[in-house]
Amino acid sequence: MLAVPIIALTAIVAFAYSGRSRDEHAHLESEQKRALELRCLAENIYFEARGESLNGQYAIAEVTLNRLRSPYFPKTVCGVVHDTRWDPVRRRFVAQFSWTELEHREPWGPAWQQATAVATAVSNDAHMPLVPDALYYHATGVQPYWARSKRSVAKIGNHVFYR
Repeated sequence: MLAVPIIALTAIVAFAYSGRSRDEHAHLESEQKRALELRCLAENIYFEARGESLNGQYAIAEVTLNRLRSPYFPKTVCGVVHDTRWDPVRRRFVAQFSWTELEHREPWGPAWQQATAVATAVSNDAHMPLVPDALYYHATGVQPYWARSKRSVAKIGNHVFYR
């Protein structure tokens, strides 16, 4: 007879702790996903705009995050950064951000620290938007065919931004 309450109490305690560990596991998983998304955003800033002004880096980050709200792009930061599309002119799949097609070294140094800080600030909405509706950009040294069909909204540093 004494065994039944002990078993019941043990089951209740075990159930309480198992729920807690699932919550902790979900929280840890969520933190890991956020860290991965921040890394993808910081890499895009670093490889696309590490030589740009702070405003130029913020604008690149904004475009990356603006794409999350658009139905035409993937729904994760890493998905946006590593997105590829069919290019009818080149007749092959091309990356939205050209650096993702190239071999590159691991980001490092002050430029990487700044890119990480910019990524964190933009993802936390801790800055005033510079190109709030922009979904596209290109370097000023090129004139992509698609630019004619978009509306230019800003030129910041070596990039032109479009809606």
